[in-house]
Amino acid sequence: MTADFHSHILPAFDDGAKDEKTALEMIERSRSAGVDCIVSTSHCYPYSDSDIEEFLEMRARAFDALKAAARRSGTELPEIRLGSEVHLTCDLTGLSLIDRLRIEGTKYLLLEMPSSKWNDSVIDVVYKLCISGIKPIIAHMERNLRQSAELVGALCDLDVLIQINASSFGVGALKKELDGMFLRGLIHVVGTDMHNLDTRKPDMDMAEKHIKKRYGTQCWEYLSNNADIILSGGELSYKEFQSFKKRGIFSK
Repeated sequence: MTADFHSHILPAFDDGAKDEKTALEMIERSRSAGVDCIVSTSHCYPYSDSDIEEFLEMRARAFDALKAAARRSGTELPEIRLGSEVHLTCDLTGLSLIDRLRIEGTKYLLLEMPSSKWNDSVIDVVYKLCISGIKPIIAHMERNLRQSAELVGALCDLDVLIQINASSFGVGALKKELDGMFLRGLIHVVGTDMHNLDTRKPDMDMAEKHIKKRYGTQCWEYLSNNADIILSGGELSYKEFQSFKKRGIFSK
């Protein structure tokens, strides 16, 4: 299965699709790029359970609007799993409703790390999430690589998965860093982080093309298999994480 683990497709909800027409076109382009399942991960900034309740109510209304627009236009929607992109705003384990922000049908939660400078308490929150039974997927991890190497290492040592944005593959400034992450088995799922049709568009097909060319078809199959396991309610084991090396010039 090719799954997009990071998207902002719900119309007029967060800073993603501005309206129903845009949302449907984003979804159609995603299907054309080979995506079988879209995980809808609208932004959530929870400081209290009431924040989560409000988010869930608004998300449900936006999803209903999307489905109604699809019916009116005769558009067949792919599989869509509701989730959220949860910003690490506080000790999230202190919120009794935090598990309702997980990706539908799974124990996984897409977690956006702070863009400000990390400290030990940030890593402690992620650790507490892990031992609470929630498995964090760290959103667009490539954005965090300028943080302290010690704290990035501590985060990656936890029972977390790592998501990379599709648009980051092939970016010259990131190639060596992503090479190193694949070599250490530190890339597990891919998401487009699509917000619109131009500057942050559905581009999973470009990621697939680059990954197959640079790391081999087996690497893409591994990522697809990870998606199958997660979305079927399974759990990825550290023993199953695989290492992939950049292919040599004569192997391409």
